[in-house]
Amino acid sequence: MPQRKRPVRSQVRKQRQKQPPSIPRTIRHAVYILIERYRTTGQLVRDQVLELFLNDEIRPQAVAWSERLILRQRTIDRVLKECVSRPVDQVQASLWTILRMGANELLFGPADSQHAAISETVEICRLLTHPEWTGFVNGVLRGVQRLLTDQVTKEIAANAYPFENHEYRVLNKEIFPDLEAHFPSYMGFAFSLPEPLIREWDRRYTREEFIELCWSTLEAPPMHVRLNRIAVEPAQWVERCREAEIAVSTTEVPESIRIDQKVRLSNLPGFEAGEFVVQDIAATHAAKLLNPYPGQRVLDLCAGPGTKTTQLAELMLDRGELLATEVSPRRIEQIEENAKRLQISCIKTLLIDREDPYISDEPFDAILIDAPCSNTAVLGKRAEARWRYSITELHLLNDIQMQLLDTASELLVEDGRMVYSTCSIEPKENEQLISRWLETHPEFTCSEMKSILPNANRDGGFCALVERRENSEEIENVDELS
Repeated sequence: MPQRKRPVRSQVRKQRQKQPPSIPRTIRHAVYILIERYRTTGQLVRDQVLELFLNDEIRPQAVAWSERLILRQRTIDRVLKECVSRPVDQVQASLWTILRMGANELLFGPADSQHAAISETVEICRLLTHPEWTGFVNGVLRGVQRLLTDQVTKEIAANAYPFENHEYRVLNKEIFPDLEAHFPSYMGFAFSLPEPLIREWDRRYTREEFIELCWSTLEAPPMHVRLNRIAVEPAQWVERCREAEIAVSTTEVPESIRIDQKVRLSNLPGFEAGEFVVQDIAATHAAKLLNPYPGQRVLDLCAGPGTKTTQLAELMLDRGELLATEVSPRRIEQIEENAKRLQISCIKTLLIDREDPYISDEPFDAILIDAPCSNTAVLGKRAEARWRYSITELHLLNDIQMQLLDTASELLVEDGRMVYSTCSIEPKENEQLISRWLETHPEFTCSEMKSILPNANRDGGFCALVERRENSEEIENVDELS
């Protein structure tokens, strides 16, 4: 009887199932799963966390490392390509994820953890039943390590990348584009931003403004909370924080308080009593610009998760009718949860169809349009948003934004007012879009605009007050904060 031939080793490898364990065993294993899911499905890191059964010790660091990797991936890739001997398109996508993980730790982690960063990243290969990757990963990461120095500088340079505290970490080699000949390209690689966005910002801003703006995209600003003025006075709440030895600071917006230390939200005074909600100071301007009165009928389009909705309700002193609409059932739940915690009763929710958004036969006195946008004013806290930016995406967003203005205008009473807001700093979504819309709607006028550039202490954003008038007028006031 003839003997069966033994399959060669490469065939055995192809036949073997190599699925990673479903429950993460370490922080790095959790990061690998989070990044791979994001890469293959687009599912955001924070949306995955509950599915992975991460314990309290693993979760914060796994999320932070994953989001930093996504945020910094263009810089990471630039460094890796200096150290990988084979063409990048010949490296499996999952293996490239592992290389990114190790380089992420080496480039942005503490200097005394470099040995662990390499050895533990190599160990991930074995955990994923890919021992054949270990030598390659070890060699590439050793190459990254050799590029690094202990020096930091305040000066931008082709052999340095943004590290932290507005300082650049110096490399042993110039791997970024020449600053004089290719300044925008340097900024794109060093600050990990897409080329179309870099070209726009380079055209609009001075070099100093450009650099400062790019720094704002690398880290979220300090957390702010907006106090519920129906429930508590700012001075009283701040005093209770100080009694509890929680560091906070007041701001130019009385109800907006900056939290100056890491603290669980549930440990802040009045969490259960609904005395505050997390909201950046820049995001408070839209509702205040609309300024709804108690007893009015108000609409909040695109209302989820309800942060601005509850602010509108507070301005109305919880008296009147406030309808919050959303196309997402989960966001409807979030609005209702926020309203319940803040003990607000005037908010009603409505789940609408994106394709046929019927809302009401009765008009509204005031409408807030918090439109979907490119998020370029909040890139420091939304790691993945930068990679969605493109001219094509911007055109699609413009269509949605114009449709929302059309919808709102048809639901407004004769002397009504509406505010259009975005968390973008792109004129095509903001000033230019409002101007375009007014050209075809002469019965409306824009009486005020506010454009806020992000910085180290706050997000940015845009809002415009549009009112129905018998005689259209020119824009009376344009206020830009930088």
